[in-house]
Amino acid sequence: MSILGIDYGLKRIGIACTDELNISSYPLIQIENKNDKSHFNEILEVISERPIDLVLIGIPFKDDGKLKIQDDIEEFSEELSKLIDIKILHWDENFTTDEAEDFLIKNKVSRKKRKNLKDKLAACNIINSYLRSLS
Repeated sequence: MSILGIDYGLKRIGIACTDELNISSYPLIQIENKNDKSHFNEILEVISERPIDLVLIGIPFKDDGKLKIQDDIEEFSEELSKLIDIKILHWDENFTTDEAEDFLIKNKVSRKKRKNLKDKLAACNIINSYLRSLS
């Protein structure tokens, strides 16, 4: 079983995947979140290239009520579920992007390169959080 992780953002969408044994995750791509919804084609292409049994979509869970981004993520999930026959699960993504950003800063990655890496690393963090919950 392979897991695809998605870090959905209003500007960019980070995509990561697990290895075949679900031991670790690795970043795949970061795509622009386009108003014309063509980003779904890129996601479908990624899914078609590997056996995916579960799609994890990060969502910020808050105790103090819903955030605007939660509505956008739920709409994105609904659209994706119409396009694929794979189980979709929402997973807590709190701090995953911040953790990715901190990791990149500590490793002295330039600001320009961080912009192109942090969302797909956040998707890895979403997967890793899920995998830790299984053990």
